[in-house]
Amino acid sequence: MNTGLTVVIPVYNEAEIIRDNTARLQAYLDGLGGPYELLLVSNGSVDRTPELGGELAGADPRVRFFELAERGVGRAFALAVDRAAYDRIVSVDMDLSVDLDFIPQAAALLDDYHIVVGSKKMGSQKRAFWRKAGSMAFILTARLLLSLSFEDYSIAAKAYRREVILRYLDRLDYGTSYVLDLIYHTRSEGGRALEIPVYCEDFRPSKFNLVNEALYRFRNLFRLWWNYRIRPGRS
Repeated sequence: MNTGLTVVIPVYNEAEIIRDNTARLQAYLDGLGGPYELLLVSNGSVDRTPELGGELAGADPRVRFFELAERGVGRAFALAVDRAAYDRIVSVDMDLSVDLDFIPQAAALLDDYHIVVGSKKMGSQKRAFWRKAGSMAFILTARLLLSLSFEDYSIAAKAYRREVILRYLDRLDYGTSYVLDLIYHTRSEGGRALEIPVYCEDFRPSKFNLVNEALYRFRNLFRLWWNYRIRPGRS
C-alpha cells in the first residue's frame, strides 16, 4: 500500500476558521514525518472560503483546493477521493473537533482493515444532549434495519482504503449519508471494518438545518434498507 496519506476536508462557509485550522492540521501532520496531502473541497460556499482555500493551496503544494458550485458533502468527498494521490484516506471536519491522534492511528490500521470508524460514543464526547440523542436514534435504527453494529456514521474521524471507495463510488449518496453507504456495502461484501474510540468536543452551531438533516438521513437509511435488504429478496 502507498505509504502516503490523503486527508480530506469537505468545507462549507468556513472562512472564519479555514486558515488557522489548516495551519494547525498541517503542523500536526508535519510532526508525523511522512508524506501527505490535504484536500479541501468547498461545496456551495458563499463566503470567502473559495478565495482563502485557493490562497492556502497556492502557498503550499501539499494543500489542494477544489470548488463545487452545489452543496453536497458526499459529492465533495467523492471528488477528493477521485483526485487523491495516496491509498490511505482520512476524513476530518474543518473545525477539528475530533482528537487529531485519530489520524495516525487509523492510517496504521488501514494495513489490516478497509475502513476504520472513529466512534464518539465508544470514546468521549462533549456535545449538546439533543445532538447525541438524535445520533443514538439513528444508530439504533441502522442496527435494526441493516444489522450494523457501528456507533458512529458522522463524516469526521473516518479512514478508508481508496480502493474500497472507488469500488462503491457510484452507490454513494451526495449528502451526509455516504458514510453509512460505504460501511454497509463494505461489510455486506466481506470487507473488514474496525471501530475505535475517539474524543470529540463540538458545541459549534451546525451548518445544517438539523430537522431537515435528520429527515434526510433517515430517508436514506430506509432507502438503503429497501434497495439492498428487502427488494433483492422479493420473488
